[in-house]
Amino acid sequence: MTPRIIFVSGPPASGKTTLCEHLVAAFPLAVHLPMDDLRGWVKSGMADSVPWTDETERQFQIAEQASCEVAKTYLSHGFTVVIDHCRNPLRLDQVISEHLADLPVVKAILLPDLAENLTRSHTRTNKPFDPHMLDETIEFTNRNYRLDIPPGWIVIDNSKLSAGETLQVVLQTSELSCERACSQMETP
Repeated sequence: MTPRIIFVSGPPASGKTTLCEHLVAAFPLAVHLPMDDLRGWVKSGMADSVPWTDETERQFQIAEQASCEVAKTYLSHGFTVVIDHCRNPLRLDQVISEHLADLPVVKAILLPDLAENLTRSHTRTNKPFDPHMLDETIEFTNRNYRLDIPPGWIVIDNSKLSAGETLQVVLQTSELSCERACSQMETP
């Protein structure tokens, strides 16, 4: 499989991290860049995402630019890069066009139905806080993701799909997307 950059987005607890772990295992050379980890590099002055402020926006944009630079470096050395980020797809399209133009980029949104999304949040154990704190955020993002999907995104309702089934959807669709992007890159 041709190396590529795969953006996986969706509401909190939609299955992004689980899918990303399966994706990196599917490639011989792969890197997983969770945006939360990049944001966590800030040790002094970290702007929380609730409430959202101008400084929060600025720090998210810095992390997005940094993830693209890291992704380009690994891609140039033959790695597939999977970026895990909960962010409005319109904003992600802007990031991709500004920082990853002419590269093979696959864009996937995990969008389970709201009830399943909340259930996943309430039952996960990988967060150091009460998962019910995310209910309002999940309700907002789950609803608004459905309104702001630009062309070119793979939208997967993974409410009833296993992680393996979701992986197969992304791999099949991303192979087609990558073939198109790679052929466009080779055209003079």
